[in-house]
Amino acid sequence: MKKQLLFGALLGALTFTAHAGLFDQIATGTWDSVEPTAAYKLETYGYNVRVYEWTPKDNPNTRCVFVAGETNSTGVACYPVDKDKQK
Repeated sequence: MKKQLLFGALLGALTFTAHAGLFDQIATGTWDSVEPTAAYKLETYGYNVRVYEWTPKDNPNTRCVFVAGETNSTGVACYPVDKDKQK
Protein backbone atom coordinates (compact mmCIF):
# COMPACT_ATOMS: atom_id res chain seq x y z
CA MET A 1 0.00 0.00 0.00
CA LYS A 2 2.82 2.43 0.87
CA LYS A 3 4.54 1.69 -2.43
CA GLN A 4 1.33 2.43 -4.33
CA LEU A 5 0.86 5.75 -2.51
CA LEU A 6 4.49 6.70 -3.11
CA PHE A 7 4.22 5.74 -6.79
CA GLY A 8 0.98 7.73 -7.13
CA ALA A 9 2.53 10.80 -5.51
CA LEU A 10 5.61 10.55 -7.72
CA LEU A 11 3.50 10.09 -10.84
CA GLY A 12 1.32 13.06 -9.86
CA ALA A 13 4.38 15.27 -9.29
CA LEU A 14 5.86 14.31 -12.66
CA THR A 15 2.56 14.92 -14.43
CA PHE A 16 2.18 18.34 -12.80
CA THR A 17 5.71 19.46 -13.75
CA ALA A 18 5.23 18.23 -17.31
CA HIS A 19 2.16 20.44 -17.68
CA ALA A 20 3.45 23.46 -15.73
CA GLY A 21 3.37 25.52 -18.94
CA LEU A 22 -0.26 24.58 -19.49
CA PHE A 23 -1.10 25.51 -15.89
CA ASP A 24 0.61 28.89 -16.34
CA GLN A 25 -1.35 29.54 -19.54
CA ILE A 26 -4.63 28.80 -17.77
CA ALA A 27 -3.70 30.86 -14.70
CA THR A 28 -2.60 33.92 -16.71
CA GLY A 29 -4.85 33.55 -19.76
CA THR A 30 -6.81 36.75 -19.04
CA TRP A 31 -3.74 38.95 -18.44
CA ASP A 32 -2.73 41.56 -21.00
CA SER A 33 0.39 40.82 -23.04
CA VAL A 34 2.93 43.58 -23.58
CA GLU A 35 5.48 43.51 -26.38
CA PRO A 36 9.02 44.36 -25.28
CA THR A 37 10.43 47.65 -26.55
CA ALA A 38 13.55 45.71 -27.60
CA ALA A 39 14.45 42.01 -27.87
CA TYR A 40 17.80 40.70 -29.01
CA LYS A 41 20.44 38.03 -28.58
CA LEU A 42 23.59 38.99 -26.78
CA GLU A 43 26.79 37.72 -28.39
CA THR A 44 28.39 35.53 -25.77
CA TYR A 45 30.83 32.68 -26.19
CA GLY A 46 29.02 29.34 -26.07
CA TYR A 47 25.74 30.59 -24.61
CA ASN A 48 22.40 31.57 -26.12
CA VAL A 49 21.61 34.71 -24.13
CA ARG A 50 18.41 36.64 -24.83
CA VAL A 51 17.66 40.16 -23.63
CA TYR A 52 14.25 41.81 -23.37
CA GLU A 53 13.72 45.46 -22.49
CA TRP A 54 10.45 47.19 -21.60
CA THR A 55 8.96 50.21 -19.88
CA PRO A 56 6.52 49.36 -17.08
CA LYS A 57 2.98 50.59 -17.70
CA ASP A 58 2.73 52.38 -14.37
CA ASN A 59 6.16 54.09 -14.50
CA PRO A 60 7.24 55.55 -17.86
CA ASN A 61 10.44 56.91 -16.27
CA THR A 62 11.77 53.39 -15.69
CA ARG A 63 13.21 50.78 -18.02
CA CYS A 64 13.45 47.10 -17.11
CA VAL A 65 15.73 44.47 -18.62
CA PHE A 66 15.25 40.69 -18.47
CA VAL A 67 18.21 38.49 -19.39
CA ALA A 68 17.88 34.73 -19.90
CA GLY A 69 20.27 32.05 -21.05
CA GLU A 70 20.07 28.34 -21.77
CA THR A 71 22.55 27.22 -19.14
CA ASN A 72 22.96 30.20 -16.84
CA SER A 73 20.63 31.99 -14.49
CA THR A 74 18.09 34.65 -15.41
CA GLY A 75 17.51 38.05 -13.93
CA VAL A 76 15.57 41.29 -14.07
CA ALA A 77 16.91 44.78 -13.41
CA CYS A 78 15.06 48.10 -13.56
CA TYR A 79 16.59 51.55 -13.61
CA PRO A 80 15.39 55.15 -13.92
CA VAL A 81 15.41 56.79 -17.35
CA ASP A 82 15.48 60.50 -18.07
CA LYS A 83 12.71 60.92 -20.67
CA ASP A 84 14.56 63.91 -22.23
CA LYS A 85 17.63 61.77 -22.99
CA GLN A 86 15.86 58.74 -24.50
CA LYS A 87 16.54 57.71 -28.10
